[in-house]
Amino acid sequence: MTSLATLPEDIQSLIVKLPFRVGYYISASDTTGGDEADDAEMRALENIVTFYVEDTLKSEFATEAMLEMLRKREHWEAWKEHIEIVPEECLKMSEALIGYIELKEVVAFKNNLLEIAISVAQAYREFDHNVSTFEKFSTYFAILLKRIQALMAGQEIQSTDAMLNISREEKMAIGLLADSLGIQVKL
Repeated sequence: MTSLATLPEDIQSLIVKLPFRVGYYISASDTTGGDEADDAEMRALENIVTFYVEDTLKSEFATEAMLEMLRKREHWEAWKEHIEIVPEECLKMSEALIGYIELKEVVAFKNNLLEIAISVAQAYREFDHNVSTFEKFSTYFAILLKRIQALMAGQEIQSTDAMLNISREEKMAIGLLADSLGIQVKL
């Protein structure tokens, strides 16, 4: 297994900050919910990364990167800059790791990044109940259609709460990240 320290310094830096930047990218993708949503999603991001490190990471490389990210918490505010380039950074990271670490470690790290993105999106419901009746109807009708599709395909049916917690903007941002990481995701 290759450790983080054996990678070129610019790649190390990118890998260490990507878990935070991916989570923040999703949080920043939806401006509804205001400061309350932002605060909840930032707390969720820290909790999610801590949880993954402590309980679920199946990759030593991902664990090392996320532990280092947590140790560099004082840099998080600076890491919020130029958040729009996160999908490009994911692509750069994927390409840079080829030949340095095993493919299964790369895949595990990419999957963890996407899981962080989805978990942050689910952390706070940003559905605005003040929208027009038509938009509410459209939202709930879309949920009904997704449930019917899942039922017909024999897939797990998500709760209404889970579906409402991820906004259209967050779904688009997650989709872009998934494409950049080369992972198929269905929300």
